[in-house]
Amino acid sequence: MLASYRRITRAGFFILFLLAPLLDLFRLDLSRGHFVFLTMDWTLGLNPQTSELGPSAITLHLLLRLGLPILLTLGVLLWVVWRWGRIYCGWLCPHFSMVEWIDGQMARWLGRRSVWEAATSRRRHGARLVMALVVFGSSALWAVTLLTYLVPPVPLWTGLFQLQLPIWHWFFIGIGTALFCIEFALARHFFCKYGCAVGIFQSLIWAVNRRAMVIGFKRERARDCRDCNACDQACPMRLPPRGMKRHKITCTQCGVCVQTCQQVQAANPEGALLHWVSGDEAVRMDKQPGTLIPVLEKD
Repeated sequence: MLASYRRITRAGFFILFLLAPLLDLFRLDLSRGHFVFLTMDWTLGLNPQTSELGPSAITLHLLLRLGLPILLTLGVLLWVVWRWGRIYCGWLCPHFSMVEWIDGQMARWLGRRSVWEAATSRRRHGARLVMALVVFGSSALWAVTLLTYLVPPVPLWTGLFQLQLPIWHWFFIGIGTALFCIEFALARHFFCKYGCAVGIFQSLIWAVNRRAMVIGFKRERARDCRDCNACDQACPMRLPPRGMKRHKITCTQCGVCVQTCQQVQAANPEGALLHWVSGDEAVRMDKQPGTLIPVLEKD
């Protein structure tokens, strides 16, 4: 059920990411010199008549036009991140959705989810060609989509199919595609951890709040998973789900580790060992000393 909800939210937001410029929901139109929001021009509203107002009136005008929307948006984002961490990354972010999708394709064709990991199964015939097409196609789609946030999207797509675009458009698409190819093929997880400014901002805010939602581990039942590392292998960010909070501050709250633990422990009447916790329980989890799993003697 959790995976189904997450597929719906990620798919919906990814489609929104692709269509938002086309529908004029949000973009920065360089040709018009201002933002477009919900089909309406979003400008500072400064004109010759405005300049005749006094300093206090102009300040109030700018506050209502620019300052207030920014402050309200930041306030909501800070509140969400403070309570739930990088939940945007795990449940909405179109880039992270692409990262996980490419992970799945690599696992299917190459037998591993990253070029830096050892293969767990045999590589399929034609795997390299397929993965090259997957990475190139994903990268080109991202480059073109980002450009639609800066220029009118309909003329851009029309010119792209007709191979009639301004030279700087071709430069943007070419350089963007090349950079995304490098990232998607070699460094997509590293970028999410260390290169994404939005992700790092969320991680730092979440790390300060000791009562924020975090993946908890029932250490008293560690014996049930002493020979299992399925959650470690399943985590898209390659984090230790059973570790303390400081070991996983880049957690995206995707819940893949929780779902994996539920599947592994399906026959166990006591249920899964991983679960979300918050508040006092999150504080207690963060105070627990020691390693990820206590050293246990085999029976």
